[in-house]
Amino acid sequence: MYKDVICERVALCKKNEFPLMIHEFKNSFFVLGDHQFYKGYSLLYLKKHIRELHEMPKSEYLELSDELYQASLAIEKTLNPWKVNVMCIGNQTPHIHWHIVPRYEEDKNHKELPMYDVTRGEVDLKDHSTQYEEVKQLIENIKSNL
Repeated sequence: MYKDVICERVALCKKNEFPLMIHEFKNSFFVLGDHQFYKGYSLLYLKKHIRELHEMPKSEYLELSDELYQASLAIEKTLNPWKVNVMCIGNQTPHIHWHIVPRYEEDKNHKELPMYDVTRGEVDLKDHSTQYEEVKQLIENIKSNL
C-alpha cells in the first residue's frame, strides 16, 4: 500500500508538531529538508493532496507560485548561494511539493543537476545533537528573511 509521507508531514505541520517547519503560508508549508546535502535544502509542501499542478485551480496555483517565490528569496537572502534550483517532480511521492536547493560554487559538479551528493555527508536532522541546535538557528535565520 502506498504511503504519502508528505501528507503525514502536512498533518504534523497543521498541528505545529513538525520540528523542521520554517513557515506556514496560505496554501503551503515551508520546511527544512531532513537531510542537508546542500545547506539550506528545503521544501514547500502543498497543504492539499493534489497530484499535478494543472489539477489546481489557477488562482491557487498563482498563490502557490508567490509562496515559492517568497521561500526561494528567503533562502537566497539567508545563505547567499551561487544559484537556487527549484524542482517540482513528484515521481516518488505524487503530492505537489517543491524542492528548493541552494547551490554553492564549492559544490562538486555545481553546474549539474542537484543530486544528493554523498561526498558532502548526510546530516540527519532528527538527531538531537549540537547539529540540531545549528539547524534550529538556520530555521530562525530563514524565517527572519521571509
